[in-house]
Amino acid sequence: MKVLIYTHEFPPFLGGLATTSFKLSDGISKAGLGVTVLAPLYSEEDKKLDQSLNFRVVRMGKLARNHGIPSPIKEASGFLSLTKVLSEIKPDVVIFITREAHSAGGLLPNMPFRAIVRVAGYEALRYLLGKKVSNRVLGIPMKRLYMKAYKIISPSLSTKELLEKAGIPMDKIDVIYNGVNSHMLSQEPNSRILEGLRSKFNIKSSEKLVLTVARLVPGKGQDAVIRAMPRVLRECNGFKYLIVGEGGYKKRLKQLCEKEGVSSKVIFAGAVPHNEVVNFYDLCDVFIMPNRTIKNAENIEGLPNVVLEAASRGKPIIAGIPGGSKEVFEHGKSGYVVNGENIDEIATCILDLLKNEGRASAFGLSAKQRIEKIFTEEKMIDSYLEVIKI
Repeated sequence: MKVLIYTHEFPPFLGGLATTSFKLSDGISKAGLGVTVLAPLYSEEDKKLDQSLNFRVVRMGKLARNHGIPSPIKEASGFLSLTKVLSEIKPDVVIFITREAHSAGGLLPNMPFRAIVRVAGYEALRYLLGKKVSNRVLGIPMKRLYMKAYKIISPSLSTKELLEKAGIPMDKIDVIYNGVNSHMLSQEPNSRILEGLRSKFNIKSSEKLVLTVARLVPGKGQDAVIRAMPRVLRECNGFKYLIVGEGGYKKRLKQLCEKEGVSSKVIFAGAVPHNEVVNFYDLCDVFIMPNRTIKNAENIEGLPNVVLEAASRGKPIIAGIPGGSKEVFEHGKSGYVVNGENIDEIATCILDLLKNEGRASAFGLSAKQRIEKIFTEEKMIDSYLEVIKI
């Protein structure tokens, strides 16, 4: 069986969808199916990565990159590349990942293959249910693909609810959670690397660490953590906040740190390769991503990989209410679910976990046990294979 995975985010690009695209490509290929990936070109270094993989990658060109290019250009470039690859390999199954892929797929005049579409929460909220006319227009070919697809894969129950609200038939939708790999669950913390990171970022051995790994955009909630810090510091001065990631919101976040008087307590680490992020999880005492829905942006989290990964390392989690994060852990048992707009609530939860080491440790252990039971990469791949092979 020949499977084409069409995505506008793929390594070396960093991000949750790029990680998911790679995991699916690798896992499905290792199951014995012939996999081809259609993905953007980022640099000449892509060739080295592609040559190391056990599946074929066809690069679309830089115009198809997911960020920084107007959507019509990305989608036109993707559509032309898609039609060319479909003609060449004639796949039995095509898995569409990312909004640009959904739009291009919806423009196809016919589909002589089984279409499987992974739909994130923001795609359902912004383009199927959103109030902006321009987004709803962009959503027309997307919904056409969804209605013609054999299956829609939702990464969370919350996203499934949005899709049902948008009129997608329930029998088309399967919930398949993202999963962490066995290496993330089993790798022992590297004390030498952790000591090096503490030295690099000037984190004292006595200081506790709160961590966020995410793009620097308003919806992830880094700004809410910064606003909560003055209250936390009044009761617990011995900690720092480490932010891993890049994005257009960085300047605004740094300005906010100055305004709140916490610049000396906040560290911007920049982008970190995915295979190194595990060390940052191991370094922290609490992982926090108090995501929220930004009304003007009409965005919502599906199921963030970083929440799963941090939990897999035995870390207590603080996450926002909207989206699938609340499905990962049990509130008050393996983490806290907060209103990302409520600064006092965020501060209270941070303080509770920083000041109560026993509770933080118990939360982390419970979170890891839930990951091992429900959210593994093996379970994710097996579930996709069941859909593909039916």
